[in-house]
Amino acid sequence: MQSTGLMLTEADDRDLERRITVFLADRHVPGLRQLEVAATNGTVVLRGRVRSFYEKQLCQNVCRRVAGVVHVVDAVDVA
Repeated sequence: MQSTGLMLTEADDRDLERRITVFLADRHVPGLRQLEVAATNGTVVLRGRVRSFYEKQLCQNVCRRVAGVVHVVDAVDVA
């Protein structure tokens, strides 16, 4: 049986989550540090709450810049 896509291990997913979390924290925007990040095979799900639409857009754009991210699912609320 041939695989048609790249399958990452759980360790790869955890490493991607860690790298995204660090990258978000480096933006020096407190709300981004509180977001929950989950990754599965390059698909990243962001959950949590930020204070503005700008912060919501920023977290999506930051995540897309991290190597290994294929798709970003935005489940972030603006409070």
